Amino acid sequence: MDTSKKIADKVYTLFSSYGIRSISMDDIASDLRISKKTIYQFYSNKDSLVETFVDTAIAENIFRCKSLIAKSDDAIIELYFLLVNVMELYNILNPAIVYDLEKNHELAYEKLKGHKAMFIHQTVKANIARGVKTGLYRNDFDMDVITRFFLESLAIISNSGIFLPANHKIKPTDEVFACLISGIATITGIEVVNAYKNQRGIMLLSNYEEMPFWDH
Repeated sequence: MDTSKKIADKVYTLFSSYGIRSISMDDIASDLRISKKTIYQFYSNKDSLVETFVDTAIAENIFRCKSLIAKSDDAIIELYFLLVNVMELYNILNPAIVYDLEKNHELAYEKLKGHKAMFIHQTVKANIARGVKTGLYRNDFDMDVITRFFLESLAIISNSGIFLPANHKIKPTDEVFACLISGIATITGIEVVNAYKNQRGIMLLSNYEEMPFWDH
């Protein structure tokens, strides 16, 4: 692995684990056991490292979403895992990090805003259109409004501490996702949701890229 990639990977780990503000260039150099001068050969300042961090998170989100869409069996299973992907992005770029981006790293913040407003919004909206077309979702609502509602709902529960998983038989996020999807589903769509739920429960599969969906 080349030095630039090693630096980028370490920055991703440190920023996602401890936040941006608390990690200095000295911390990064020390953790990598290299000099700051070496870092500056590849990245001009901390801003450029922050942009690389955000770029990496966005690229991973795009890859996961596109891989999912390429092989999803129906709109409902696709939407479930799209919501999983968005939640994962929100967990990495959590409210504290987003606040820091907005206040101190304008370019990186604009990149994230653009990704949410364009790619994520359009991907979820396209799924809803697919579900309407195939009879799994109703057609009596505004797709833009519902898409925004879904995404803002995930933002609220992400990293909020609202739910304590140990107190619930089913993962709280699974309950929320099933509720959101059922809210726009037709009778046929609700039957599909229930079939998935009754199979083994709606489960978050950490390795889902290489596994069948709820029927694994």
